[in-house]
Amino acid sequence: MENKENIEKVSNTEDNKNNSENNNTETKKVVTIEMPQQKGIKMVEGMVVGVDVVSEERDKKTINLQLDPKKVKKAKNMQMREEKKRSRKQAVKKIGRKFGDRIREGVKDEAPKTTDKDMDIRACRLEMNFINVIAMILVFAVIAVMLIVIKREDGRSVFENRELADFPEISVSQWLGGNFTDGVTKWYTDTIPYRDDMLSFSSRLTKLFGLHIGNDEDKVILDGNRGDIEKQTLSGTVTTPKVEIFTGTPPTGTTTDGADVTTPSGTVSTPQQTTLPVNNDNTTLSNGIMIVGSGKNVRALECYGGSFSYGKSYAEFVNKYKKELGQYVNVYSMNIPTAFAFYCPDKYKDDYGDTLDNINNIRSYLDGVADVDVYSALKKHTDEYIYSRTDHHWQPLGAYYAAQEFAKVSQVPFDELSTYEKVVEEDFVGTLYGFSGYNSELADNPDTFTYYKPHNNNDLEVYYYSPDFTDKSVRSTLFFKAYEKINLYSTFLGTDQQIAEIKTDCDNGRTLVIFKDSFGNALVPFLTGSYSKIYVVDLRYFTPNAIEFCQNVGATDVLFATCMFTCTSDKANYIENLRVQNKTK
Repeated sequence: MENKENIEKVSNTEDNKNNSENNNTETKKVVTIEMPQQKGIKMVEGMVVGVDVVSEERDKKTINLQLDPKKVKKAKNMQMREEKKRSRKQAVKKIGRKFGDRIREGVKDEAPKTTDKDMDIRACRLEMNFINVIAMILVFAVIAVMLIVIKREDGRSVFENRELADFPEISVSQWLGGNFTDGVTKWYTDTIPYRDDMLSFSSRLTKLFGLHIGNDEDKVILDGNRGDIEKQTLSGTVTTPKVEIFTGTPPTGTTTDGADVTTPSGTVSTPQQTTLPVNNDNTTLSNGIMIVGSGKNVRALECYGGSFSYGKSYAEFVNKYKKELGQYVNVYSMNIPTAFAFYCPDKYKDDYGDTLDNINNIRSYLDGVADVDVYSALKKHTDEYIYSRTDHHWQPLGAYYAAQEFAKVSQVPFDELSTYEKVVEEDFVGTLYGFSGYNSELADNPDTFTYYKPHNNNDLEVYYYSPDFTDKSVRSTLFFKAYEKINLYSTFLGTDQQIAEIKTDCDNGRTLVIFKDSFGNALVPFLTGSYSKIYVVDLRYFTPNAIEFCQNVGATDVLFATCMFTCTSDKANYIENLRVQNKTK
């Protein structure tokens, strides 16, 4: 439908030379202008770009104006701004005459003047905003597709030293209980492609926004959940009764002769359920991580809580081994402190468990079991490289001092460190890097990992068995090449799952069985000159009955070597479970 606007124009009377004598009047013409779809638009200079005559009569002419679209758009925008200005003025009037006058003056003074350049800039900004929105949508879409298409992570996280979550099993009960959706969420976030790399990048990016003021040597960062720690303090003095170490030959019939072990044949019974609960979710850091210092002196520490009740249980479990193995088998307890015991800043010590108090608590309950005081031995060397700064384990040098103390207690020969071949590995970034949320300062200041090969290394006969002590490997080695720097601690024995058997050139006839967690691995190379035969068993994976195993291999000495996180937590239950599981006698 065409909108019409009638415009009446009055034209001045012209003197007509031919009719000047007959007529000298003014004439009027009515001109009708058609502007399709442009009702209400005020005409501005330069808007009309063409004119078409639609019809023409004697005193009436109808024309169609062709308008510039850009000018029309500009005119519309101007009218919209004028409408908004009128609306603001009306709102101001409602406030009151007194304040209204002031506000109107302010609006009048502050109102920006809009030019063509301003309009172009505003249009450009709108276009850029639109482009940004589309770009972000595309980025998120590409990421979503990549997360679906690219192969997801699985298996074990070497940086965090734990198994990644598996996709949950689908069942009605799991679905209704909400466990299935929770499991999917955990699996999805746990197995994101290039997970470790992205977490490392995130840590470095976060560091860019950080600001630290003060002495870097005193800098302390607490990362992770500290947990509920109720510090326990031991009162009084603990005296450990002296335990006589048997070094002779036991009477005939009391133990096996220590000859080569014949592994059982036939069907192996399925291990029974453990009798005591153990939290085996690979979480050892419920108390969080403390980052101390900076630069080459930066150190990550596992904050220690401890538990007197679990420590008491640990001692009672170990006592049962001594009672069942008898007077001719020496049983030892080695409670290995973590780096937190020696390097936690003094001002934070009252907030956490005291390692020495927890060790003394265990000692107070030992009965017939020889205590190996590695705390005192290590404390003398805290200015040496006895603990890694980026890993939760000790350095082999720390294990050397602990093994030296054990050799004194067990009355066996011990080789000096100078007789060992020293091997140095640089750029070692251990598990605490992942535990700390991929702290970039730890990555930028890696450890040096130094281990020692005994002089009789080439003469050692090393074999590995499956966890049920059935499948025996071909002759192997005590040391393994780590394919990733973060796995350098696995240089010793390769893996925790297998049972290791080491035959040495030592001829004292002593057979040592070590029940250990991962801290015990580093002890083994330093004891190859002290015992004729060594068996290394990990508490977490061993399936035979522990008492029967010790008797079958002819153990003369049994060492429990665990870090403080094991012997003062529910993981101490492993020791009791191994004692009672799968008995055949």
